[in-house]
Amino acid sequence: MLYKSTYVEHKKDPICYLFIIALLGIICSGFFAIKMRDSFQAQGGSIDIQVANAVNGIRTEAFNKLFIFISRSGDTFIAIIITLIIIGFFYYKRMIKEAAFYSINMLGTALVSQGLKMFIKRPRPKIEWLVDISKYTHVGKYSFPSGHTMIAMSGALVLIYFILSMVKNKVLSIITSILIFVYALLIGISRIYVGVHYLSDVLAGCALSAIWVFLILLIYRKLFS
Repeated sequence: MLYKSTYVEHKKDPICYLFIIALLGIICSGFFAIKMRDSFQAQGGSIDIQVANAVNGIRTEAFNKLFIFISRSGDTFIAIIITLIIIGFFYYKRMIKEAAFYSINMLGTALVSQGLKMFIKRPRPKIEWLVDISKYTHVGKYSFPSGHTMIAMSGALVLIYFILSMVKNKVLSIITSILIFVYALLIGISRIYVGVHYLSDVLAGCALSAIWVFLILLIYRKLFS
């Protein structure tokens, strides 16, 4: 009874949300494209370098612990556990289509992210920018785009879509959606803070995940609307 009173059918989902995702992707795409152009010049004056130097100058012990924790919460093992919990919840609620869709979303995001890394082959930031060398010597060779950001943001956007379209309590749905989005954004910011990504890597991750989610949501709505 609680389940039925809490959720509504997908037919009432907000179509405007799709356009918000598309707009976010387009805006971020143009922004990170400019930054990527600057970054690949590998000059000290690029915005990526300036941001990395600025972050390096404001670090504190408290911030280090906080952002290392946030960054590690987006690591592969944790991301898999969170994904399985979400999929398990969907299955428990007999939301089979949603479970399958979320699985495809996360797997596709991971493949796109790794494929682009191997294709672009942008090196990681300089090792002296690492907040803790002992914790981040295991990261992969390539930096662009940020895989942590892509996984976190695409997962967050799909969850927000389901929450906004299915939860009756609008105040609860909006607050929950904001918290989820902020958490995904913090994972991206944390990757810059700990020194394993440039600003443009994270912007690219946000943009690409927004575009990816927009495209697969179009397919999802076409199949199940």
